Amino acid sequence: LSMGSAWLGGMLFFFYVGSEVLVGTWTFSLLTEARGVPEATAGLITGSYWFTFTIGRILGGLVAHRLSLQKLVGGCIIVALLGALLLLWDPFAYASVLAVALIGFAVAPIYPGLMSGTAQRVGLAHTENVVGIQTAFGQLGGVGIVSLVGVMARRWGLEVVPIVLCVTLTSLLILYRMALSGSRAGS
Repeated sequence: LSMGSAWLGGMLFFFYVGSEVLVGTWTFSLLTEARGVPEATAGLITGSYWFTFTIGRILGGLVAHRLSLQKLVGGCIIVALLGALLLLWDPFAYASVLAVALIGFAVAPIYPGLMSGTAQRVGLAHTENVVGIQTAFGQLGGVGIVSLVGVMARRWGLEVVPIVLCVTLTSLLILYRMALSGSRAGS
């Protein structure tokens, strides 16, 4: 815990897992209660998140050896953020479908990519301990961010969901860039 890179790794997982669980937990409510999407359609859209997530995880594993880990994870964070911005903007009838599917596809390779890059960020000697820290922070993000959104939605409405998602993914991108800079500087 005395290593800044351990805390940085923890925060990466806090924001990643928080973002992943946020979409899976709040999409249905956002679509049905705030945007008037019929329940059956909202269920299909929410299901598309998990479907494209599964496809993204499989394809991410297949292309991981062809791309650098940094490009794969960084690119996926950017694509997920673009999907979140589309979900926030919601400019046309099927924008939510496209946004949710895109987010699911893009976030899928991030967790294994971040976990695989742990040794590069903190050094081999500290990897096992930092993996535990990252996992714990991830669980805190999954519970904390999703719960915070519930409190915020009660006060300001469900349209806070895509706003918070944009904030968490932007935070993840900034922290990831910091982690890359730190691992390059430490190399």
